[in-house]
Amino acid sequence: MQEQPPEFESGDKSLRLNLALVIAAYFLIAVLLEPLIDFLLVPDPGSANPYQVMELADEKKLLTGYVYSLWRLLPILFFLWYGWRIIASLRVPPAGTRSPFTVRVLKGKYARMFGMLLILVALLLLYRELLTLIRLTT
Repeated sequence: MQEQPPEFESGDKSLRLNLALVIAAYFLIAVLLEPLIDFLLVPDPGSANPYQVMELADEKKLLTGYVYSLWRLLPILFFLWYGWRIIASLRVPPAGTRSPFTVRVLKGKYARMFGMLLILVALLLLYRELLTLIRLTT
């Protein structure tokens, strides 16, 4: 039995541009989250005392931790979903999806193993983020 040459799926250039825009927007919003929180949680200048300012600083610290933890969950949940799609279709890239880059097509047990690895890493990162959220609340 002869071994077949590897099959490649060519990337979509417009999808690559869209991916770059989404990643840039993600990081831009991540950079702007903390100034937005600072802008929204401003003490009243007329009645501000040192204890109120310290209490507001603690609230800002907690809120910033929550917001950034939730913001970091977005890519983790995407990779969890993508790994699930790979396992469901037993193909990398999953059936019915386009890829921004040229990738080698994996089928069968190799695709399943890749999907399981992707889900495992996503679950470990999700666990770490949940531990961070729990530490913030206690």
